[in-house]
Amino acid sequence: MKENDTKKVKTRGVSIRVFGGVVTLIAIVLAFVAFALASRIGNLQDEVAASRKQYLQCSEAIADLQMASDYLTTQARSFVVTGRREFLDAYVREIQVDDTRSKAVEVLRSSFSSDDAAAKELEQALEASNELAETELVAMKLAADHYKIQDLPDMVTKTDVSKVNADVASGSADDIAKSLLLNEDYNKAKQEIKDKVEQSSNALLEKLHEANDKNQKSLNTLLFALKVVVALLLCIVMVFVLALFMYVLKPLSNYVTRISAQKPLKPDGAYELHYLANAYNAMYEDNAKRIEQLRAFAERDPLTGISNRSGYDNFLATHTRDIVLLLIEIDEFADYNMVYGHDAGDEVLKRLADALVDAFRSTDFPCRIDSDMFAVIMTNMSTDLRDVIVSKVEMVNTILSNDSDDLAVVTLSVGAAFSTEGMSDKDIYNAAGSALMDAQQIESNSIVFYGESNSAS
Repeated sequence: MKENDTKKVKTRGVSIRVFGGVVTLIAIVLAFVAFALASRIGNLQDEVAASRKQYLQCSEAIADLQMASDYLTTQARSFVVTGRREFLDAYVREIQVDDTRSKAVEVLRSSFSSDDAAAKELEQALEASNELAETELVAMKLAADHYKIQDLPDMVTKTDVSKVNADVASGSADDIAKSLLLNEDYNKAKQEIKDKVEQSSNALLEKLHEANDKNQKSLNTLLFALKVVVALLLCIVMVFVLALFMYVLKPLSNYVTRISAQKPLKPDGAYELHYLANAYNAMYEDNAKRIEQLRAFAERDPLTGISNRSGYDNFLATHTRDIVLLLIEIDEFADYNMVYGHDAGDEVLKRLADALVDAFRSTDFPCRIDSDMFAVIMTNMSTDLRDVIVSKVEMVNTILSNDSDDLAVVTLSVGAAFSTEGMSDKDIYNAAGSALMDAQQIESNSIVFYGESNSAS
């Protein structure tokens, strides 16, 4: 196919290249968005986990702070009342070794911002708690002196009791120690400290809870967005696969089937396949025309212009029923060539070919099958049309008897054979050949029908 022909090929449909590029670009964008969302979700999950951990640590610290405060009060009161050394030692060990309160306070302090009102309230509560602890140490030192306990811990020994010395002078140390820890003022101070710690702690827990809820909501939003992006990405992939099947794979399968069957393609699918089909069809048509031209050239006698032996064989191979085959030879043609020359002989052959075309029907098939032997295959014929055949042969003879072109007049011998049931193309040819031999034995311008003894001239 020529380049100009290629340019004239009309195409339509969506370009799979453009479609694929757009889908790929969208998929890449969605993939980047999904990656960004996944990264943010990972970071937010870490924040949520850290927030939950901080919340739990603060909750435990608050519980530990209250428990340690109550524990110290219990140990101090128990020692003052009973004078048993293990309560004193337990108190000192909690203050100097376990130090649960300080550890809990550090946890809470780390969770408060410096300008937080709750943090200030917590510091005030801690100061009041320390002051209360000094009262407890004074009471326990007075009680230790009363119970004559030796080898007191340094923190008890160094406790200043000067503030209550006057009271001690007016009453027993045991009673004063008990009054310090069991009076209404002590209980009220302890309750106030407890209330302040609870208020500041609750404010902190509320703040942490809100931060955790906020992070959790953000996490849920991001997870939903990620699901949407993944769903869109999945839809894009499914659309691309479906489009690939509908507009590429399925049409290609049809193309392969039609090409295998040597049929033109039906344009279908994507733009590129439309172009391919149209280009192929243009080449297919061009190739079919060339093949037809080559076949016609191969089946065409170059001298006379009518079909040759190859054309005769091809036509007779598909037309063996209801036909009559005429084999025609020019009488004494070899002598004619010797007398008038081969150029004149060629002119006679061309004149005979023209006469056959003019005399017979368009549905009949005249051809030159040998040097001076011609054949005519007449279709849709039966034995009752014998006179029609004879008239056709006579018309040919009449044309040949016209000497207007200064050619010597020639005569013909004709053998005719009707096809019968079961006859092959070879059988028909042999029958017509036998009739031709009989015609040549009679006289010039004779026609003999196979199976008949009479002849027409």
